[in-house]
Amino acid sequence: MKVFVGFGYNDNDKWIAEIIIPFIEELGCEVSTGEAMQGQQLSVGVKDRISECDACIGFLTKRGAKNANGHYATHRWVIEELTLALGLDKAVFEIREKGVDPQSGILGDRQRLDFDDRTMVMLEIAKFISKEKSKFTHKTFILLPSGFTEEIKPHLKSRDTRCLYRFLYKGKFYEEEETKLEKLRQKELGIVVRKIPSEEAQIEITITGPNGICWSSGFFSIGLMDVQLQKDN
Repeated sequence: MKVFVGFGYNDNDKWIAEIIIPFIEELGCEVSTGEAMQGQQLSVGVKDRISECDACIGFLTKRGAKNANGHYATHRWVIEELTLALGLDKAVFEIREKGVDPQSGILGDRQRLDFDDRTMVMLEIAKFISKEKSKFTHKTFILLPSGFTEEIKPHLKSRDTRCLYRFLYKGKFYEEEETKLEKLRQKELGIVVRKIPSEEAQIEITITGPNGICWSSGFFSIGLMDVQLQKDN
C-alpha cells in the first residue's frame, strides 16, 4: 500500500517527518510526500505522486499567529493535496491540530481526527491503514458443480449474466457487489472477491443469466475455496 503524506515543512512539523513517516513505513507502507513543493500551487509532479498512491493522510497543523477569532491558519498546499486526493477517489484521512480554523475543513463528515496528543495520532493512523489495507485483500472461489459451468458457460458474454456477492459479518448484511465470472482452474468457472471485511465474515454468491437461470450458494465461510452452488427453480 502506498500512502501520500501532506504536511508543513517547518520546525513545528519536523515530528511528522521524523516520527510519523517512519511509523507508517513500519506498518508496511510506501510513503510519498510533496516536499520541495510547499507553498506553491500543486505541480504536475505532486498530482502524479498522489494519483499513484492508494491513500492520502494530510496534517493541517498550526501556521503563524492566532487570528482575531483565536484560530490559527494552516497549510494551503496540504488542503489542496487533500482536495485532489478526494477528487481522485483516494482514501483520505484529515488530521487537524486543535486550534486550527475549523472553516478550513474540506472533507465534511469523512474521516477526520482533531488532535493535541501525538500518541493518539499514531494510534488512529494505525487504525486507518489497517482498515484500508483490508480492502486490498482478495479471495478466489471456484464455483461448483460442473452442471453450473455447463449451463452458464454459453452465456458468459451475455449482458443478462451477472455475478453478485454480499457479506454477512457481526450481524450486518453488506451491500451487494458485482464481479466477473472468470475461467479458472481447468474447465471450471470462478470469481475473485475483494474488500473482505474480515476473515470471520460469511459470503453469499448469486449468479443469474438469461431465461431465468439462477444459481446461489447461501452464506458460507470466507475460508472456503470450492463453493457448491444450488440451482434455484
